[in-house]
Amino acid sequence: MKTAYLRNIRSILFLILVPFLGLSQSSPETSSNTQSATEKLLELVVRNNLPNFFAKVTQGGSLKVAYIGGSITAQEGWRVYSLNWFQERFPQAKFSEINAAIGGTGSDFGVFRLQEQVLRHNPDLVFIEFAVNDSRKPVEKTFRSVEGMVRQIWEHNSETDICLVYTIKNTFLEAEMAGQLPRPKIAMEKIAEHYGIPSINFGTKVSQMVKNQELLFEGKPSEIDGKQVFSRDGVHPYPETGHRIYHAALQRSFETMLQEEKSVTNRNHLPPPLTPNYFSNAHMLDLLEVALSENWKTVKVEDDPSLTKFSPYINQFGKADQTGEYISVRFKGDAIGVYDVKGPGTGRITVEIDGVVEDTISRFDAYCTYWRMSYFLIDGLKDTEHEVVFTVLAEPFDKAAILAERKKVMEDPADYQENNWYVGKILVNGTIID
Repeated sequence: MKTAYLRNIRSILFLILVPFLGLSQSSPETSSNTQSATEKLLELVVRNNLPNFFAKVTQGGSLKVAYIGGSITAQEGWRVYSLNWFQERFPQAKFSEINAAIGGTGSDFGVFRLQEQVLRHNPDLVFIEFAVNDSRKPVEKTFRSVEGMVRQIWEHNSETDICLVYTIKNTFLEAEMAGQLPRPKIAMEKIAEHYGIPSINFGTKVSQMVKNQELLFEGKPSEIDGKQVFSRDGVHPYPETGHRIYHAALQRSFETMLQEEKSVTNRNHLPPPLTPNYFSNAHMLDLLEVALSENWKTVKVEDDPSLTKFSPYINQFGKADQTGEYISVRFKGDAIGVYDVKGPGTGRITVEIDGVVEDTISRFDAYCTYWRMSYFLIDGLKDTEHEVVFTVLAEPFDKAAILAERKKVMEDPADYQENNWYVGKILVNGTIID
C-alpha cells in the first residue's frame, strides 16, 4: 500500500481513537504527574482474577497453559519456569504447554494466528505478552489487536482465563524508573480494565532494581563487578538472571491472586468493545483456500534444513521462484496480509488492490543472514469486497547493500542468489468470497 495512503489512514484512526480511549499524544516521559488507574506502575493488578484457573488447579485434573507473544516469551525463560512452577505449586493438577511465541512479532500478528495456534487446543489459561514488540506500532493497532484477541478467546470459550504480562526493554526503562507506564502498556491496561483481566508488569521490579543500583540493565556477561546483568541487548533477558526476576514477579502475583476472593466466572455476555473497529474476524487461511498461479511448489518444513526449526508452528510452505507467480484473494473485510518467512534466499513481491498496483514489498531485510518467520499486514481498507493480488518479483537486487545497514556481509554469496517467496498462510480480517 502506498506510504501516503497508509499514513492518512493511520492518522484518521488515531484522531478518532485517542479521545475515545482517553490517551494523550504525549510520551510517557512528558506526561503529567496525575495518572489514571491504568497508568500506574504496579507489579500486579488483580481485577477479576483468574477464578476458573484456580478452581481447576484446586480440584486437580489436566490444564493447558498457552503463551502467545514475541521472542522474550519464546526464550527458554519465564515461560518454562512458570510452567514448571505451576506443576510444583499445584501437584494435584497436570499441566501442559501451548507455546505460540514467535520472535519479532506483535499483537497485530497474534490476533490472526490465535485461533489456529492457541484456541484450537482449548487452553485453560492464556498469557498474552506483546508490550515490547508493539512499542513501534501505532497505539490504535494495539487496541484493535489485543481487544480482538480477548474477544476471540471468550467467544471460543467463556471459561478460559486471560492474564496480560508486560516485559521491559531499554526504551521503557527511563519511564518505568520514573513510575510511568510506556504507551503500549497503557493501551493494554485500558483493555484489561474494561474486561476485568489481571495484568502483571515484569518491568516494575526490574526498573526498581536498576534505579536502586542493584541490577545492571545491559551487558555481555550475566554478572559484572558482583552485580547481576539483566540482559545482553537491552531487550532479551538472560535466562539465569533477567528471566528469573520475571518469574519471581509471576510467582508473587499468582500467590497474591490465590489469596484473593474469587468465584467461577462465565463471560457469555461481553461488554461493548472499547474499539469499534477491533479485529473482529481475524484468522489465517491455507493456500488451498485462495487462487494460485500454476508453478507454486509445496515445501514440507521437515524436508528443508532452512525451515525445520519452524515445525512447531507450521507444517509446510508454498514456494514460488519465478517472476509473475501470484496469489489472488477475494474477500470482504478491511485487512489482509501474509504469514511467510524471510531469509538469505527470499526476494520481493508487488501488491495489487482492486486492480491498482499499490506497492512493492521486500521479503528480504538487514536481518536476513538467517531464516525467520515473518508477516506483513495491509490494513485500513474499506470494509467492503476486495480483490488482492500478490505477485512475485524474482529478479536480482542488491542484497549486500541491505545487509550492510547492520554491518553484515554475505558469508556465502551462493546462499543469497535465489529470490523466492515462501508463504505459510494468508491473513484476513473478514470473509473469503469464493
